[in-house]
This record gives sequence, structure tokens and C-alpha cells, in this order.
Amino acid sequence: MTDLKSYELPELEALAEQIKAEIAKREQEEADQARAAAEAALEAERRALAEAEAARRAAEEEAARKAAELAARVEARAQAKIEAKAQAAAQKEAAAREQAGKKAADKNAQKHATAPQTVVQPSPRVPADTAPAATPGEAPAAPGHVRYMHPSNRALTWDGQGSMPDWIHAWLTTGGTLYALEIAAEKLAPRPIPGSFRKG
Repeated sequence: MTDLKSYELPELEALAEQIKAEIAKREQEEADQARAAAEAALEAERRALAEAEAARRAAEEEAARKAAELAARVEARAQAKIEAKAQAAAQKEAAAREQAGKKAADKNAQKHATAPQTVVQPSPRVPADTAPAATPGEAPAAPGHVRYMHPSNRALTWDGQGSMPDWIHAWLTTGGTLYALEIAAEKLAPRPIPGSFRKG
């Protein structure tokens, strides 16, 4: 049987102090490890929350961007429809005006065609605002000479003297020109028989 070593009291006290110090050291290490683990878990949780917040913000921004794009497309389509309707209305109004002008011209032409034609006598004095301006270098038309004629109604003529007839006013109102009426008179008006063909 092995003999137990006997220790003196001071030695036993020193040994107990060493054991206490070792236990305290281990407890401190365990506490440090636990605190580090808790801090690591807290940091991981913070990172997870930050990532979730970033993902939420990104999703909200993407949804807002898509909503803005959709609103822009809807607005563009609505604006295009409004412009198309306005253009169609303008074209329809222009066509209606043109048709009304043509009807007025035709009605006025028929009115003058059915009315008895009177010979326009040359006026001794013609106001400057009613007589058409003569072309420079052009001699005034002779009395009774057909200078203007309606292209589609040969009964409507004017020699350029006196007041301007209503059918010429209607012609000019619908966009016609005096030059076109002069051309029509040159092509359609009857010409006098030359003297060489007359019987003496």
C-alpha cells in the first residue's frame, strides 16, 4: 500500500489557490466563448435583417419602375388616340368645308346658267376697286369681247368691263383664279370669222 504524502497547511492552501485560479480561468474562457458566440449570432442576425431590408427596397424600386413604365405606355397610347381623333376631325372638317364650297359654287353657277344673261355695257367710269388689274403691257379688252369664261358653263362669260359678276366672286371664293378663266375663254370662246373668209 502506497503511503500518502502528507502536506503541510501552507502547501495545501497554495494548492487550493491554484485549483481556484484554474477553475476561474476556465470559467472566464467559457464566458468569453459564449459572449463571442452571442455576438457572432447577433451580427449574423443584423446582416440577415440588412439583406432583407435591401431586398425589400430593391423589390419596391422595381415595382415602382414597372408601374411608371406602365403609366407612361398608357399615357402615350391615350395621347396617340387623342391626336388621331383630332387629326381625323380636322380632315373631316376640311373635307366638309371643301364640299360646302363646291356645292355653293355649283349652286351659284346653276343659278346664273338658268337666269337670263344680260349684255354688260361698258361703263364710262369703272371704280378702281372693282375692275381687275390689267397686266403690265396688256391692252384693255375690247367691248363685247369675252375675256373670262367659266370652264364648265360657257354661258357664264364676262368681258372685264363694269362690276364683277357674282359667279366670278364665287369662283374666286372657292380657290379659282382669273387666269384660269382667261385660259378657258381663249380655248372655249367663239372666235370671229376672218375677213378673208367672208363673202364680198
